[in-house]
Amino acid sequence: MKKIFRHGLLFALLFLQTSGYAQKDWEFQKEKNGVKIYKRKSDEGHEIKLVSSFQCAQPALVALFNNISEYPKWGYKVAHSELLKRVSDTEFYYYSRFDFPWPLDDRDVVMHTTISKDAATNIVTLTSKAAPDYIPEKPNLVRVRKANVIWTLTPQGENATEGAYCLNTDPGGLLPEWTVNLASDTGPVETVKNMKRLLAEDRYKNVKRLLFGCLSTYYGAFLVNH
Repeated sequence: MKKIFRHGLLFALLFLQTSGYAQKDWEFQKEKNGVKIYKRKSDEGHEIKLVSSFQCAQPALVALFNNISEYPKWGYKVAHSELLKRVSDTEFYYYSRFDFPWPLDDRDVVMHTTISKDAATNIVTLTSKAAPDYIPEKPNLVRVRKANVIWTLTPQGENATEGAYCLNTDPGGLLPEWTVNLASDTGPVETVKNMKRLLAEDRYKNVKRLLFGCLSTYYGAFLVNH
C-alpha cells in the first residue's frame, strides 16, 4: 500500500533526473530551517547539494548512517531498507525501496557504500554508488540504475558537525516536473529535520568516539560509546 509522504533524504536521490556530475559552479538556492540548498546543471539534468550543521559529535552521524534498518525513520519516501552485505567495517551494500505517490511506480535501489577518514583533517566521507545488478530486480518496482551520493562530515568541535550532501541520479522512467521540484525542495529539509530529531536521542548523543576496525553490533561499524 502506498503512503503519500515519508521524510528523509533518499527520496531526493530518486527524484532528481540527471546522469554524470556537472562541472559548473554550485548555485545557492535558499536556506530553510538551517539547511542550505544548492543546485547546478549539466547537459542532462541537475545535481543537488545540502549543507547543514548538526549539534552532535561526528561519530553519531556515522552511527546513524550505519543503522540501515532505520533509514525509513528519516529518509524521505524510504519505505524499507536493509543491509545486504557488510564487506568490512568501512564497506557495505544495502537495499532500499521507495514509496512513490500514485500513479507513479515505486522505485528500489542497491547502493555500495564506502567510508573513509582523512587522518590530517579528521573529515569522514561516505561515498555511495548504485549497484543495480547486485541482486535481481523485483516485480512491480523500477530499479534505479544510476545514483551517486557523497556525504562529507566535518567536525566543528566536540559536539558539532557540518554535514554536506551531494547527489546525482537517474531515477528511471519519466517523472512529472512537480515530483522533481518536490524532491529538491521539501525532501532535503524534511530529511535533515528527521535526522536531527534522531540524533538528539541518547543512543546517538552518547556516541563520542570513532575507531576504525571496532565493529559495533548495534550501530553498525567502528563505533565505541563513552
